[in-house]
Amino acid sequence: MKKLLGMTKIGLVLTFGLASGALAQDFCSNAQHSGQSVKISSNQTGKIGNIGYELWDENGHGGDATFYSDGSMECNITGAKDYLCRAGLSLGSDKTYKELGGDMIAEFKLVKSNAQNVGYSYIGIYGWMEGVPGTASNLVEYYVIDNTLANDMPGSWIGNERKGTITVDGGTYTVYRNTRTGPAIKNSGNVTFYQYFSVRTSPRDCGTINISEHMRQWEKMGLTMGKLYEAKVLGEAGNVNGEVRSGHMDFPHAKVYVSDGSSSGDTPKSSSSGATAKSSSSKGSTAVSGTIDACKDEMGHQGESKTTQGQNNSSVTGNVGSSPYHYEIWYQGGNNSMTFYDNGTYKASWNGTNDFLARVGFKYNEDKTYDELGPIDAYYKWSKQGNAGGYNYIGIYGWTVNPLVEYYIVDDWFNKPGANLTGQKKGEFEVDGDVYEVYQNQRYNAPSIKGNSDNFPQYFSVRKSGRSCGHIDVTAHFKKWEALGMKMGKMYEAKVLVEAGGGSGSFDVTYFKMTDKAHPLPQPEPESSSSEAKAESSSSGTVSLHEAPKMQFKSGNFQVFDMQGRYLGSMKVEAGATVNEVLKANFKSAGIYMVKQGSFMQRFSVK
Repeated sequence: MKKLLGMTKIGLVLTFGLASGALAQDFCSNAQHSGQSVKISSNQTGKIGNIGYELWDENGHGGDATFYSDGSMECNITGAKDYLCRAGLSLGSDKTYKELGGDMIAEFKLVKSNAQNVGYSYIGIYGWMEGVPGTASNLVEYYVIDNTLANDMPGSWIGNERKGTITVDGGTYTVYRNTRTGPAIKNSGNVTFYQYFSVRTSPRDCGTINISEHMRQWEKMGLTMGKLYEAKVLGEAGNVNGEVRSGHMDFPHAKVYVSDGSSSGDTPKSSSSGATAKSSSSKGSTAVSGTIDACKDEMGHQGESKTTQGQNNSSVTGNVGSSPYHYEIWYQGGNNSMTFYDNGTYKASWNGTNDFLARVGFKYNEDKTYDELGPIDAYYKWSKQGNAGGYNYIGIYGWTVNPLVEYYIVDDWFNKPGANLTGQKKGEFEVDGDVYEVYQNQRYNAPSIKGNSDNFPQYFSVRKSGRSCGHIDVTAHFKKWEALGMKMGKMYEAKVLVEAGGGSGSFDVTYFKMTDKAHPLPQPEPESSSSEAKAESSSSGTVSLHEAPKMQFKSGNFQVFDMQGRYLGSMKVEAGATVNEVLKANFKSAGIYMVKQGSFMQRFSVK
């Protein structure tokens, strides 16, 4: 374990919120602190109203916290070796999770900022159990980790035993057990105890966690439960090689309660205005089929990965695994890289560059207009860190030929681009829940996909309010531009982009899906009498489906196709998980999927 924990005894026994009525509110979009509050700046425990709280850091003076009587809290780090801030249920160590009369449910909304020098971080659910056989102390420290203040979610270093994966609350979690010797509750000095971890594959900043369901799954994996000492919403961050210089974890909504048995804790509505069930508002275009909410749905990085550092002043491009997607990295100067995954998600980082572009999406043959290819839609979720110099664009990017046009649909930014970068304002229109301002700029003797070009336009749609997840109706922008006299040519590409004009930063796309007429979303179809098939590859990115002997699935990597043989993405099935569970967690839409491993393929139905 990469940290040192110290805990003081909490002598509180609470009967907190034994009803599930809070699930009815949309706390992801309407959360705010309320009730009485107490602010503390030293290691201590206490309660406010019915809420048990604790602030602890290894230095004893590395930050502060404000706790509210509604259960919410605000955690602020100003220089700490290891910092923990938590609020929720103190349970007295007299009952197991099965003896509480209902499931333990947690709700949280997280807003994080100002993270500097964070080595590790755990945001989610935290607690201790007593009377657990297997260690000298009979203690377990447990975590359900849904997010982090660090750059990446915790990896295999977190535990010395990887137990497998589980699907809970619409996401996939990797489960670890670790044996640790260090400070613990009700002990002075160091003792030996177990740590249990559920680490969500793709982080989220709002949702419902069924704590009891994690414990049920842990027991199936051979992890022994004990009497519950506490169950609290947690914000933790530390650094074993120094101090966390700063960090802010605000929980405007945090609540832990025991349900009455009639509800298992449904996930709340998504908070983003970009959460879109269907394309679209492009007038005259046909909406894509299926339902996607990129702000709520889980995907994460899946399949094989490849990292490239690119080449200065030269594009490095290629296909993304066996998916229909294509990547490109281009920059002028600096230390930069891009890592992309089989399902189209990717990471990018830059340092000291003059101009840096990384992008993944559709690469076209320059022989069709958008009308012939469309409708084109993108569904995404991303996060960003650091800074990006004098100009920066996050969203959709591409080129057309005949005429040569460079275009941007800007949904997010480090610093919002102004008219000095985007040129003459041509108008504005509303799509995907917000207003976009449309601009045209002229470039002279500048780099392009056809070498340095004497004269070509740039088209921009810039969203009024930035967002980090949602749906982009790409075709709607093209139609609006042409209505404003901004002519489009034959399509060269349409990709999700980050561009930085300097600085040092990183970008992480954790949900990615694009569709067009050749790559629609899967649709439910009636099951045929044949439930197994053998895959025969074709050069078009699809597969032919023929009857075959029943395959014997093993844990590992799988490719997923729709019933027309079109590639949808890849997924990984860990030992102990079922193919149906992982399909449902990763692809969401009900329907019939063909799952391929090696040279065999089998049909699965997702309800």
